[in-house]
Amino acid sequence: MAKIPIVYCTGSSSKKEEWQTISQHFTLPRPSGEVSVGELFEASFRGASLREPLLCDLHAVVREKAISAYEALRVPCIVEHAGLIFHDLEAHSYPGGLTQPMWDALTAEGFVRMKGIAGARVTAKAIVGYCDGLKVHLFQGETQGVISESPRGLRDFYWDNVFCPDDGGGRTYSEIADEPDGLIAKMHLSQSKKATMAFLTHRVENEPQLFT
Repeated sequence: MAKIPIVYCTGSSSKKEEWQTISQHFTLPRPSGEVSVGELFEASFRGASLREPLLCDLHAVVREKAISAYEALRVPCIVEHAGLIFHDLEAHSYPGGLTQPMWDALTAEGFVRMKGIAGARVTAKAIVGYCDGLKVHLFQGETQGVISESPRGLRDFYWDNVFCPDDGGGRTYSEIADEPDGLIAKMHLSQSKKATMAFLTHRVENEPQLFT
């Protein structure tokens, strides 16, 4: 069976690394049994300058990002964007899509020094957007956790060094990923993996003619 091509619009080496981990170590159900993602799909990565509106609403951010990716590449493609949402500000989805500019401005040390941030309950939310040229499909993944008292861990990817997932034994994503086979363990918990698997499941269930 020929693999189904996926165009992933990203220039992030960390996102590419995480896709490869999903491809090699996670499976989807098929009539013949569980099949690895890598047996069904093959991704190519393309960079482009994308529109990312400064909004809390991650769905709105990713919808615009996916449309701009399709306009730039002119092929069906996916994008992904993630952010943190503080539980006491959940009604406002804050900071959500504003997490990245906050992080870029403050750095990890400045982020955790913000009043009331350390120890705060948060939802890590990721949205994968797939634009096929006619419609944008959005897929969501969430992981619950807390913000650590200080940055911990060597893996330098976004806010991985300050987010402690509930099932991570008190470790940050970065600390989990630093361990042997740690990226696999991190991806088992990851909101981005959950959103990606939701997208892949959609492709399998809604376009079965591609998988026969």
